[in-house]
Amino acid sequence: MNTNDKNNSEQLRLQRIEYAYHKFSKTLIKQVRKHYHADQHIAEDIVQTTFERVLRYGYNFASYDDKVAFRFLYTIMRHEASHLLEKQQNYLCTDEIQEILNKISLSAIDSGNNPELLYIERTIVREAVKKLPPSYASVLYLHYYHGYKFKEIADFLGISENTAIQRNYYIRQKLKQILIKEGFRDETDK
Repeated sequence: MNTNDKNNSEQLRLQRIEYAYHKFSKTLIKQVRKHYHADQHIAEDIVQTTFERVLRYGYNFASYDDKVAFRFLYTIMRHEASHLLEKQQNYLCTDEIQEILNKISLSAIDSGNNPELLYIERTIVREAVKKLPPSYASVLYLHYYHGYKFKEIADFLGISENTAIQRNYYIRQKLKQILIKEGFRDETDK
């Protein structure tokens, strides 16, 4: 790739990030205010930090369609907001979610043929992920839902590659413990 191609590629990437900022920043700010911080200025700072990370490390961002770009930005924003929350307070699951999880036990039910139970099972997994430390859960989302390599995740989150790998291992073990506690069976124990 010659210098002109690199410059054009970088220019396209920057234009795509600017387009994404204009299209998604207000929505991301609303999400931060709804789920993490009610303060408008803090929400704006979190979204700004999100886009700074994308500018610094989002080498493939120009290739994303709007849906993937938003999910990617949302994941980074969620990590940034959670990181700030961790500094301010412990992040706890609401009592209402805990009640629902305590009432549902799927250990004796085969959900494979029942779409309603499969939906409940997925909801329980989603809620279990919410119980995980957010800075660790970001690694899970970026790796398994977005397909990023640990080196790329490390760059996005500002951590070392080894830390990303360790967090992935830790988070999988923690998620397994939560799901077993909620009534899921460990298929490796057969």
